[in-house]
This record gives sequence, C-alpha cells and structure tokens, in this order.
Amino acid sequence: MTPPATAAAPATEGDPTQDDGGRDAVIELSGVRRTFDTEPPVHALRGVDLTVRRGEHLSIVGPSGSGKSTLLNTLGLLDRPTAGSYRLDGVETTTLGDLERTALRGSRIGFVFQSFHLLPYRTVDENVMLAEAYRRPRPGRGRGSRRERARQALERVGVGHRSGFRPDRLSGGERQRVAIARALMGDPALLLCDEPTGNLDSENTLSVLELFDDLCAQGMTLVLITHDEAVSRRAGQRVRITDGGLTLETT
Repeated sequence: MTPPATAAAPATEGDPTQDDGGRDAVIELSGVRRTFDTEPPVHALRGVDLTVRRGEHLSIVGPSGSGKSTLLNTLGLLDRPTAGSYRLDGVETTTLGDLERTALRGSRIGFVFQSFHLLPYRTVDENVMLAEAYRRPRPGRGRGSRRERARQALERVGVGHRSGFRPDRLSGGERQRVAIARALMGDPALLLCDEPTGNLDSENTLSVLELFDDLCAQGMTLVLITHDEAVSRRAGQRVRITDGGLTLETT
C-alpha cells in the first residue's frame, strides 16, 4: 500500500504541520479512489491521501498513464472519485450536487494550461474579463467593476502595461502571465496548472516560475503537473504518481 503523501511546509516552532487536524488545508484527499468501469476495470487512483496547505507549491510528476490527469480532474472538481473524501478549502465535495460543485469550482479554483487559450481578436484585459462572463458576480461585486479587477489581476502578474494589446503582440511568457491573471480573477484558493511552461523557452519558463513563487508568497496554493524535472524541483514539495498511487519526494 502506498504511504500517504502530505505536502507540508517544514515545521516551525509553535506551528506544527503534521498533526494539526487539517488547519489551513486547501486540499485534503483521504482514501480517494477512481475506477473506470471498463473491461477490465481501470484503477486510475488507488487510495490517494494528500494534504496541501495554504501558500504551498506542489508539483506532481509521473509517466503517461500514471493517473496525473485523473488526479488533476478530481482536484479541479471535473471528475468525481469512486470512493474516499475530498475537502476543498474546508468543504466536503463528494456529497455536493453538480450545480454546487460548479459553483464551488468557479469560486475556489483557477486553471492554467499549457496552451494559453487567449482570443486573438480581443485585447489582453478583455481576455481576462471573459473569466467572469458566465459567472454570477459575488455580492458587492457588480459587473461594472470587472474591468478594474482585470487590470488589478494583470498588475499582479506584471503585465498591466499590456492591458490594451492583443495577444499576438505579446511574448510567450507574457501570454502565459495573462492566462494566469485570468485564472486569478475569481480570487481562487487554489491554482491548478497543467504543463504551464510546456510551450515556453527557458527564459520565459523562469519568468513564470518566479511569478509562481511570488503568488505562493502571497498565500496562493498552487498544484502543478509537469514532465519537466527542473520545473518540478522548483516546487516546495513534489509527489510522484505511479499506477494511481502517490509517493512524496524531496525537491
């Protein structure tokens, strides 16, 4: 049986991290299994235990077919586990209905992908604003303030000066920063990144990784899937997934 993988910051005096009953945990997986009903059945996740706390940066590595995408989809509330518990920012998700899961995903999770998914005929700030086009505004947040929030998100990731540009005027690193700003529009508790540097050269990769460091320092929780060993080592914690089980590694 694969031992539980717990992504925890190093313990400090007066602030234990191992036995705190989930204090400040954004992700809590307990005994999570995902079995696809094929012939024969595919056991994509096998009793996964994982805790990621606020402000931590976790990378997930593993070969193709190991369960990385299934784990990411589970964390992103895009798939339901067959068994086990998943608490997101203190909310037990496995008992929620589809509409409740959709609302929770929209308010607590931001997604960043390898492809930037920016509309070429829209300006940078318009692309970021689209993150809220189909989302009901939170109380006290009218649609009229959406542009200002988009500009604040762009400033946060260092491309506020590009707000009026179209994506084809930006470098690859700048486009990914815009995609990250879009993911930050809803003030998520968790940022899920699937190969976010896969389309970037080494210089732009470093720029994005430095941005991730800054976001984590501000309290963002970040989970990143990557095939790049150098990128995975940048994270504070790394887990390897093999045949649906997790093993904690040192970075």
